[in-house]
Amino acid sequence: MKHANHADQPTFSIGVVKEATGLTERRIRYYETLHFISPRRTQGNQRLYTQADIDRLKYIKSLLDHGVSLKEVRVQLQQEDLMNYERDYDDEVERDAESYFQGKLIARRAEVHRDSLYPLINRHEIIRRLTRNHANGHEDKKGDQ
Repeated sequence: MKHANHADQPTFSIGVVKEATGLTERRIRYYETLHFISPRRTQGNQRLYTQADIDRLKYIKSLLDHGVSLKEVRVQLQQEDLMNYERDYDDEVERDAESYFQGKLIARRAEVHRDSLYPLINRHEIIRRLTRNHANGHEDKKGDQ
């Protein structure tokens, strides 16, 4: 699962995006129809763009300025989207596996002491201290207070 960050927050109107990218509003909407970007909409149907949308539009503009065709831009964006998806998926699988093995480790530790009144990893240390304190006459006198 991809975690939300500041670049994923839709906050910019088309006018701000126009100023930030140097593209016309018509060109920005055209790239939306090509599915290069997917701005979110308000309840009033106003487009809201993210910083990631702005960065992507600047990248598209840069590619076009360097003579790359729209078809090639589409292929480039699809390849990058696929790589990002695979990276995000791999990260998610790695996090899930780590959580799974941490859970197994916790369960294994709990299993070792499941029949104990002291379900702690260091139960033997607690018992040793209690035994030593009892032998030295330092019994717990909380009930006497």
